[in-house]
Amino acid sequence: MDINNINHVGLAVRSLSKTSAHYEAMGFQLTPYSPQSAAWRPGEAVQPLGSGNRCIMFQNTYLEILGSETPAQQAPRIENFLKRHQGAHIICFDCGDCNLVDRRLRGLGVDTSGVLPLQREVDTPEGRRTARFERVQFSPQHSPEGYIQATRHLTPEYIYQPRYLEHPNGAFQLAEAVLLTDDLEGMAEKYSRYLAAPPVRTRESARFDLALGTVLTILGLRYAENALRGTLFPPIPGIAAVTFRVTELDKTRKRLRAQGFTVTEINGRIMVPAEEASGVAVIFGT
Repeated sequence: MDINNINHVGLAVRSLSKTSAHYEAMGFQLTPYSPQSAAWRPGEAVQPLGSGNRCIMFQNTYLEILGSETPAQQAPRIENFLKRHQGAHIICFDCGDCNLVDRRLRGLGVDTSGVLPLQREVDTPEGRRTARFERVQFSPQHSPEGYIQATRHLTPEYIYQPRYLEHPNGAFQLAEAVLLTDDLEGMAEKYSRYLAAPPVRTRESARFDLALGTVLTILGLRYAENALRGTLFPPIPGIAAVTFRVTELDKTRKRLRAQGFTVTEINGRIMVPAEEASGVAVIFGT
């Protein structure tokens, strides 16, 4: 019932249409646009946010691309993200009980938002439906790397629709999120509390292997030039990269090059730099 997976990583972008086109060119299938509503305090009514998303869906995780409904007039939430940078701002973990996670974190002295409602309208084969979630944000004032939270899907059938799970580039899982920090020890200790688990440590990184198969990697800044060679870094600390697993890496490589993307070979995997993916490095592996 506690944290068991990366539910999604979220990007905030200046133009949802342009970013969507870039990811489609990389070979991903995206869901239709879905407007969002939320409450910011426990007990408040859910209100429209003026923003929405398109998503790259997999069986139990996804990449969320967030943008304003009117790019010429950015929604406050998107504008706040973009003040720092365009790129990845959200890591949302899965859990079976947000109240349990909230109580555990508060018991450790971690401030939280409390458990809050979120919803968005989703197209389904049966028509328009309201997808509902609950979520809890972790220590907003002590997580400059991003909007870090856990969620529970109340209507998962509306989100994980089979028709959106196959991708022309062969991707079948969002497998990893990569955080970049200049304080590896401090960040590793913080996420040990967030995730109620110790990491696998090396000199360069701290790796959290979650129960349902996804990985959170915290990478020390001094080692990033080698691990993420040739890509723009976000403001530090920040969410630097996401990794997708694909069925045939060579086919994915050929597709990316045919579409004009820069492809960097890194330790048996390939990477499209953040400059070509709206601010986050996109890694592909098997």
